[in-house]
Amino acid sequence: MHNVSRIAAIVLVVLATVLALVAFNLGKRRQVQEAPAPVAAATTPPPPAPAAPAKVAHAIVAAQALPAGEVIPASSLRDMVVSTAPEGSYGQLALLVGQVPRVDIPEGTVVTSALLANPIAMQLRPGERALAVPVDEVSGVGYRVQPGDYVDVVVTLKMEELNPAAMGRQHTDSRLLASRLRVLAYGARDLPSVGVTPGQSASATRNDAGEAAAKMAVLAVPLADVDPLVLGLQAGKVSLALRHPGDQGMPSDLLFPLPPTVLAPRGDLTAEQRAWLLMPENRAFAGIEDASLVGHGRGSAPTLRPRVPSQGGLEIIRGSNASSSHAPQAVTP
Repeated sequence: MHNVSRIAAIVLVVLATVLALVAFNLGKRRQVQEAPAPVAAATTPPPPAPAAPAKVAHAIVAAQALPAGEVIPASSLRDMVVSTAPEGSYGQLALLVGQVPRVDIPEGTVVTSALLANPIAMQLRPGERALAVPVDEVSGVGYRVQPGDYVDVVVTLKMEELNPAAMGRQHTDSRLLASRLRVLAYGARDLPSVGVTPGQSASATRNDAGEAAAKMAVLAVPLADVDPLVLGLQAGKVSLALRHPGDQGMPSDLLFPLPPTVLAPRGDLTAEQRAWLLMPENRAFAGIEDASLVGHGRGSAPTLRPRVPSQGGLEIIRGSNASSSHAPQAVTP
């Protein structure tokens, strides 16, 4: 009986301890749940951050209608703020002054590079024409030519022997066709333009490792040299010779007779009209014969006669033939 009482007492003590722990945990959990939320410090809310300014761009528009083919003056342009600049547009008036539209541009139109004349055409000087010449590693100076350089053009021709004893044989002739021609483009590279804007084709000024080998050079050719150069391209092998930009040496056509032309001048021309025959435009229109590129063959060269005006007039020489007129002295270009 005494042992039973002792066991019952121990059980009650253990039960009481367990109940006490459970009650303690419940009370602690209730205190956590009923604890008031911390009061936020009474502080002034920070001012809202300023909104980022909207992005704007500038574009030059036509302040009045711009006719095709006429130089654009500064007074015909104005600056306009736009949200996004159109592709090929200009952000400065100075970049457009002096340009020439290729089409009529209405008033208020954003002027873009697509509306302007060909950039290579704008690099030509009065009396020049742009001509393309095929090149390779040898004829193109080892691909070392760059836009803006000056070159001479040399033609090499295979000619038949005129001597009956050597009939069927060929010999090679070579001569300078044109001198000090400016290179406008070489391969994929164009002459650099000052102030190129996004949307325009900027030319490379160096040889990149991945750049394809040039196959064509575009040259600025005086009109008087257009016929010989085109004829030389068809008749023989044309090569470029790079020259120093400060070298001003040029051959003189006053030392040699004018080559015969394809078209003979009319016989009823006045003295003034005969003087017009020496103008580059008319000489190019009359053309030249292919044999005149290197002369009439070995041993049959015409007698050289200086092109000097006769008394009070002008002596016009076609090959080995000369005619005189009383036109005022003209200076050949």
